[in-house]
Amino acid sequence: MGVRMPTPETVRSRVADVNDGVLAVAGVVEGLAVAGAAQLPVIVSIAAVAGMVSVGGTRFAEETAELEVQRDLIAEEQRLLELNPEEEIAELREHFMSKGVSEATADAVARELDAADALSAQLETEYGITDLMEPARPWKEGLGSGLFFLLGAMIPVILVRTVPREWVEEYMIFGVALSLALSSAVLARLGHTHILATILRSLFIGMAALGAATITGLLLE
Repeated sequence: MGVRMPTPETVRSRVADVNDGVLAVAGVVEGLAVAGAAQLPVIVSIAAVAGMVSVGGTRFAEETAELEVQRDLIAEEQRLLELNPEEEIAELREHFMSKGVSEATADAVARELDAADALSAQLETEYGITDLMEPARPWKEGLGSGLFFLLGAMIPVILVRTVPREWVEEYMIFGVALSLALSSAVLARLGHTHILATILRSLFIGMAALGAATITGLLLE
């Protein structure tokens, strides 16, 4: 059995998690550094771990809710198919007729799909469900989001622990800019968009976030 390669959507989601980790924790560093907070490395490390748990937990909750909704839809469609299969075929026929297919052709297609896999046909035409979620998906997605957030967060954590305090703010800006540029290049390749425009857009958002954190730090100073 071959190894299943990640889809472009999965890669985009993971890159977004990395960027969230970079910006969230870098913003904390900038704000606290400007405010002159003591024990900056400790606070930032705690923020990175807390962010990982928060992001992972939120993603787990979202995926769990989606899984529950999908299970409810499947159970309802199975009930309807057992209760009145002809009515479900009629729904398929009407679906294809609404797309401009003749009644005779729509009826033939509906019956063929119903005979092949009635449940899948109903789920796809009524709800757009083409892939059933695995029971373990919420755990995989939650853990993946949390770990990739932490991966991004480690960039500012490492910088704040290795760079002299008086240079932290400057190095942080450089580290954030570099990481955003690299991740934007990956996203641009996957989305077939202009690399330069994507990088500039991400850098603008990133620098705006750091600027907001710096202003907040100055106000708290």
